[in-house]
Parts: sequence; structure tokens; C-alpha cells
Amino acid sequence: MMDQELPPQQPSQVLGVLIPGGVVRTDFVPSDASGMKFSLALSGISGKDIASVSELIFFLLPGVSLPPEFGALLYWQIISTPDQNSMSSTPFSDQGATKTEFELVGAITNQRPSDSFRTGWATNETLASSINSVSSTITINLGVSIEHISNIQNIGAVKDDTTNVAKKIAMNLFNFMQSFDTGGGGGGNMIVPMNVFERWLSRFEAKQRQDPNFFMKDQS
Repeated sequence: MMDQELPPQQPSQVLGVLIPGGVVRTDFVPSDASGMKFSLALSGISGKDIASVSELIFFLLPGVSLPPEFGALLYWQIISTPDQNSMSSTPFSDQGATKTEFELVGAITNQRPSDSFRTGWATNETLASSINSVSSTITINLGVSIEHISNIQNIGAVKDDTTNVAKKIAMNLFNFMQSFDTGGGGGGNMIVPMNVFERWLSRFEAKQRQDPNFFMKDQS
């Protein structure tokens, strides 16, 4: 991560998250001593109910703002705790629990202090496999990282970053076309099928139905 100025000390409660139809959760807890990373276990929802959650609303609490030039990135991960032979009943015990890598959900800033984000949980194969396991209890853990706005813009996590969205879509199309190029065009030209755009668009729309922001997460 690039060097950056650390934000000043924040109030104990800054962030909130809401599953539509549920209760507002504000009980994020620090994940390290930096004061820039937080986590929250989505207790009270488990099993196939997790997959039915299609979106999360992430927001700054009223009257609270982040330090200037900083934003909050929201991530999620799966924690699987064995139902038996576990030494602890807490979902974050390291004894027997397994955790997936964090996946990006989205970001908020002082200029956009709240937003709704698609989870993609209904079509996530790793989550489906974990839910169908009869030997584990599944907990969704949310993670928050307070980062400089330049980092957030670089990964395309802010919805209204129109220029970056256009670049990401163009790069997705270019990579798709390049996968068909035989290299016979010469001079930097591509040789691709005549229907390559229709094939790309069909693929793009199918993936977007599963995760509307999938192309923003592509680091290529």
C-alpha cells in the first residue's frame, strides 16, 4: 500500500450497515491498532437466509464525517466454524474456524455518505458450498478499511467515478477481443470474429446480472 497520512482519531461509532428488512448495525469493532480497520459479524442471519440478501446499505452515521480526503471501503468474507469439536462458540475463534479472503463490496465518502450495494451472495459458489455444508456454521464478516480517496478511486469503488467506469468497461472489452486475436494482423492490428462485440456484450450482461460491479474489481 502506498504511504499516506493517517487520519485523525475518529469517534467510536462512525459507520452503519443495514440489510433491507433488518435492523441497523453500528457495532463495528477495531480490527487492529491503526484505527483504520473495523469488522462486524452479521449475527442473526445464517444458512440459506444469507444467500437471500441481495444488497447492503452502507452509510456514515448522521452528524459524522470521515477525515478530509478519506473514504471507507466495505468488504465481506465467509467464516466457517465447525459445529462439533470447536473450542469456542464465537464465530471468530481461530480454533477450527476457516476464513475466505475479503471481497470488495463498495465504498462511501463524505461526498457520497451512503449507498446501496449488491452482494452477489446468491450466485457466489464458495458461499453456496459453505452453506450446504452440514458440519459448519457460516457467518458473514464485514470488514471496513478507511483509506485515502486516491486509493479508493484507483480500484473503482466509488459509483459516481464516471471516467474510471468507462475505462474499466473499455478494458474489459479490449481484453475480451484480445483473447480471440491470432496475431496475424500485424502492425498492432487485431483479427477477431465479426460477431465479437455481440459475444462480449452477451457475456458482459450475464456477468453483470450476477454482480453489477464485477468489471470494477478486475485489476487487469
